[in-house]
Amino acid sequence: MIDYDEASRNYDNTRGVDLAVIHRMASRGALGADIRSDVPAPAISETAPTSPFLRAAKPRVLDFGCGTGNYLRAISARFDCQLYGLEPSDEMRAKAIAKNPGLRIEKGDHSRIPYADASFDFVFMTDVIHHVPDLDLLFEGLAKILNEGGLTCIVTESWAQIEARWYNAYFPSLAGNEKARYPDIVEIEQRAGMAGLGRAGTELVDNPGPRVIDGEFLRMAGERNFSMFRLLAEVEFEAGYAAMKADLGRTYTTPGAGTTLVWLIKGGLI
Repeated sequence: MIDYDEASRNYDNTRGVDLAVIHRMASRGALGADIRSDVPAPAISETAPTSPFLRAAKPRVLDFGCGTGNYLRAISARFDCQLYGLEPSDEMRAKAIAKNPGLRIEKGDHSRIPYADASFDFVFMTDVIHHVPDLDLLFEGLAKILNEGGLTCIVTESWAQIEARWYNAYFPSLAGNEKARYPDIVEIEQRAGMAGLGRAGTELVDNPGPRVIDGEFLRMAGERNFSMFRLLAEVEFEAGYAAMKADLGRTYTTPGAGTTLVWLIKGGLI
């Protein structure tokens, strides 16, 4: 069991903002008008298809499981939308509020969603779904708070991407542990479909090139700033960490690793 209040102390050391993910969301019109047209969009290998459904001029957007509010801050600085956050951890939520004093950030999770029916045009979750113990309850709740034609974006990793992580070589049980808590893409789409959220496509965001084992990564791993390391047995973690330290400066390539965006829509298919 992960203590998220405890994890909040070092959360920002590892959880920044992936601008390519934000650009994919914006490409579908989910975030409203870009009010910072002077800032170039990040280069990506492919462009998300635009939704043919009418998007609100100033959409109501929910960051579900917003953590310490990094995505809220980045989106509110650039896009013209009505932005909200939902976060169960008191410590993470306090940090999110401090970073985003003008936004409404409430306490809640998949079992306690404090919004009226049809409250949002777009709901997104970044690296959250593997922390949710009841997917059926989650998707039933999301279907209720979305407007008809509203979109959801689940930012996660497929099992294939998990298996391609470079650091699996140091921790034999890591990939199996992660697949036990990450639902694969087909399961996400099937569970969502049973709740009335149709498939709207998937997109892949590749890792940004080779990875060097450097001092910064070793520091973050040693502090167990990644939840995957907190779930390892102590003896396995210590052995793997020692092996990584011995490989300081080694470069790994990770073909097949990266992030998957699972797009869902209420009331139809794109």
